[in-house]
Amino acid sequence: MNAPPRINLFFATLPPDPIRPVMEILGRTVRKAHGLRGQLITRECLHNTLAEVQDPRYPLRKTIERAKSVGDRIKHPSFSARYEWTGSFDVHRDRYPLVLRGDAGLQSLIGFQQEIGMQMKRAGFGGAGSYTPHVTLLWADRPVADYPIAPIAWTVTDFVLVMSLVGETRHIHVARWPLK
Repeated sequence: MNAPPRINLFFATLPPDPIRPVMEILGRTVRKAHGLRGQLITRECLHNTLAEVQDPRYPLRKTIERAKSVGDRIKHPSFSARYEWTGSFDVHRDRYPLVLRGDAGLQSLIGFQQEIGMQMKRAGFGGAGSYTPHVTLLWADRPVADYPIAPIAWTVTDFVLVMSLVGETRHIHVARWPLK
């Protein structure tokens, strides 16, 4: 008998549909340029995690309810996000996330993430912890150094609560909230 898939629940921003193929092509290009082996993130799963939503004290359905109430309380204007380079996180495992990153172009995203973290704390979820905004393009066999790219930017107009079925490369968008 197969065990049910492990589930990760998190708030995220998503690149708009016209940007997704650009990111997908960039992931392929960087993988080829560096001779990396690894799994590209599918177009449908590209995202910027804002905060993980975990609370082992409650069943999944109750955790989702509580997370939705957090999302309902967020009143934030839309903002611009701009990613300016690729690089790896060295997580000391056998897989290294190759990610999109940025500096000044992600300050508004950082502020938005802090607001979500405060609302989560008020709702009894654990603290959001440190935050490094990024979009994972692929899981590679080794890390690579930071490398500048032509900026990839868009206006963030909403955020979502995502249920990720670990190992199935599938994301379910549980709820979506517009930004003003």
